[in-house]
Amino acid sequence: MKISVLLLVISIILISGCVSTIEPVKPEDVIASIKPITIKEFQQQEISVNVLNNATEAIDDVRVTSFDTFTVLPGGNVNIPGKTKDGASSVTLTARIQAPGFKAAANTTTLTLSYASGKDGKGSPVIKTKAVPVQTTVLPNASLQFVGFVESYEKRGAGTELNTWTLEKGKNATITFSVKNNGKTTIDKNTLKVVVEIDNKEIGGSDTFVVDVAMAMGGTSYTSAVVLNVRKDAPNGETPVYVKLFMGDNLIDSKTLTLRVKLT
Repeated sequence: MKISVLLLVISIILISGCVSTIEPVKPEDVIASIKPITIKEFQQQEISVNVLNNATEAIDDVRVTSFDTFTVLPGGNVNIPGKTKDGASSVTLTARIQAPGFKAAANTTTLTLSYASGKDGKGSPVIKTKAVPVQTTVLPNASLQFVGFVESYEKRGAGTELNTWTLEKGKNATITFSVKNNGKTTIDKNTLKVVVEIDNKEIGGSDTFVVDVAMAMGGTSYTSAVVLNVRKDAPNGETPVYVKLFMGDNLIDSKTLTLRVKLT
């Protein structure tokens, strides 16, 4: 009898010392979305991630822990309650990132969220992760400078460029520009292009110049010019002229000039 009582007491002690576990929220019940990111290399940017908790249990300490080749800078975290009869709960999580070199980045980058939920055998929260594919574009840190009208192609890069130019119908407008690599990565030849476009198509058209030389990192620049013809039947007046720097279809920099067509 005494042995039975002793065993019963031991059993009660063992049972009372155990901590029941709680299953953590599954990653498939955490739904995250983020808009495509476009950023110049090695620059910082704040991003917003919409995180939805489709489970009945809350998730805590939700944060961005990694972003492949991007650097995740110290930031905040959020807690998201479980869903109710009205639906799932969602919160916008902000994080700050720094881009890698533009050649090191992929078009799709995996962002990883971590969150705490449930309890393990020791009563501690269980840490889980959620992977989110993000469309990313990292551009070279290039810019346009010394953009303006000059008298002729031979005067390109001479430091005499003007923001406004007046000419007669049927004449040529020469626009000079310099492309500068401000970044830490060499820009290969044929990577960048400059598009010069007269806004009013009744006055003139456009031209594209491909930068066919490589530009080393840290301030290397390349200067050229394009010549646009003003139509002989162009209307009088003025029109914007856009000078845009692209990598593929991605706009890196732009300047706006003014062209005036005078009475003849």
